[in-house]
Amino acid sequence: MNETVLIPTLYALTAALLFGLSTPMNKLLLNTIEPLVLSGFLYLGSGLGILSYRLIKEKSLSIQTEAPLQRGEVPQLITAIITGGMVAPFILLYSIQITPASTASLLLSFEGIATTLLAGIWFKEYIGKRVWLALAMVTLATMLLSLQQNQEWGFSIGAFGVIVACFLWGLDNNLTRNLSARDPLLLVIIKGCGAGSFSLFLAFSLNMPFPSFQMILTAMAIGLVSYGLSIVFFILSLRSFGSSRTMALYGIAPFAGSFLSFFILGERPQPVFYFSFPLILVATLILLTETHSHQHLHQAFSHDHRHSHKDGHHTHFHPESFQKKDFVHSHLHDHEEIVHDHQHLPDLHHRHQHKK
Repeated sequence: MNETVLIPTLYALTAALLFGLSTPMNKLLLNTIEPLVLSGFLYLGSGLGILSYRLIKEKSLSIQTEAPLQRGEVPQLITAIITGGMVAPFILLYSIQITPASTASLLLSFEGIATTLLAGIWFKEYIGKRVWLALAMVTLATMLLSLQQNQEWGFSIGAFGVIVACFLWGLDNNLTRNLSARDPLLLVIIKGCGAGSFSLFLAFSLNMPFPSFQMILTAMAIGLVSYGLSIVFFILSLRSFGSSRTMALYGIAPFAGSFLSFFILGERPQPVFYFSFPLILVATLILLTETHSHQHLHQAFSHDHRHSHKDGHHTHFHPESFQKKDFVHSHLHDHEEIVHDHQHLPDLHHRHQHKK
């Protein structure tokens, strides 16, 4: 396995593990905090926590290592915040109140499929058969994990709302992929503070009780780790892997949550966990062994993103002191037109069209 595949894979798995940690931790807090209030402080904690880290980090850097957000990209970021951080959680919150728990849990696993459908149809990302197979296995495993006996089943307007929320998150994921060349810390700061402020304002408007200061700090600390850091790694994976592959790997989050719940809450995994988890392992192996190679054209263009000069795509000139191939930096640079053939993923330089 080469570095091109391994690193984004580790990013996606780390993001899933960190987000999975929120399941047992949030379960402890939900005994005393309203779900909407908790969601607000989780998001706000992610934004403010990453902001603090970024301010400290900038003081120690002598060069720019990540690209800033461009003015023309602001509408995409705002749309991502509104759809994924505001509207989707709001729809989900009220949909699950009129939907059987088992139905809602199963339908939430639809986010991966929604993301992939939007990626392939609307955002024109290349999705091969192995990716579809891996995604199907992850979705099946997640549905099995959320399956509970002796619960009411049914499809209603509430269930439809859950599906709508999944598609809104899918749109958020793909818009975030489009922005993945930009500083992930900045994206998390804006998304976290924006979504968190909206949720808390809504909770305040609905006269929901707010917890103690100590509980608020606890929720924000969990948000920093399980939302802030998780989204940073998620964006880094999107940058190299694209939406569909990242979401397939990110699908292990419920399993990470179940596994961590055993150590934190003492909850033993259900028997179905041991049947569905191997599906996740096989799906991950399918993605890790995926190869995609053909002759393709890189048109001449200019852009700004984090890069080094060891990948064969960045051959522009630098002063002698900058010539190290592993020197990571960010600036506006040109790419000349080139046609070549090599293994690649749908990263920043390989989002070209494919013949059907």
